[in-house]
Amino acid sequence: MHPETRTRHDHNQGIHSSACVSGRRAGGPGCRCAAGSGRGRGWRPLIDSLAAKGTVLAPFTEHRFFPFRRDPVALTGILRYSPERGLSLQYVNPEPSVLIADTSGLLLRDRQGRSRELPSESREAGAIASLLSIMRFDLAALYPRFIIHAFRTESGWGFRFTPRDPEVARSLGEITVEGSGSQVRHLEFKMSSSQRVEIDVGENRSGTPFAPAELRQFFR
Repeated sequence: MHPETRTRHDHNQGIHSSACVSGRRAGGPGCRCAAGSGRGRGWRPLIDSLAAKGTVLAPFTEHRFFPFRRDPVALTGILRYSPERGLSLQYVNPEPSVLIADTSGLLLRDRQGRSRELPSESREAGAIASLLSIMRFDLAALYPRFIIHAFRTESGWGFRFTPRDPEVARSLGEITVEGSGSQVRHLEFKMSSSQRVEIDVGENRSGTPFAPAELRQFFR
């Protein structure tokens, strides 16, 4: 995970101006800041640009850390995101498969094309469903479920999403998204100090529509 490099002043600004977000536009009427300093308006251009990205195609490397393993499990693949069709994670190594998250739920498709729905109450479903809302920067969906903090990093920006519900927090953990410019570069799902998932996202291709064959293969 990229280190958060902040001076004391930067740290305070990152927390006190923490993503002034709610179901309304950032910085708008009725907006609530995590620390209530009223300085969250500076995040609005970034939030608006992230919400307006459109389609995204990017390679990714995922590392899964477990308390019973010394080394993380590494997976690689292609991330596809469509505002209309949802989020698709095409795993290439070590086992080809496609994980699809959309408004209908979570679907896993194996290398033979066989599909099965994943239980909505599972930890994986909760994490991917949250990631779908985060990729959309759908504040109306995120704010009722998460306390949202924004902070500056050495290379750009970050948002930390902490579930409001203690039961959800114990199951899903804390989600951190980091990036530079309008590109998401790193995601972390932290269930505990010894169990987490980190996803490093490569160069994004955004705004280009997916071909019909690509939509059929990687979405539903």
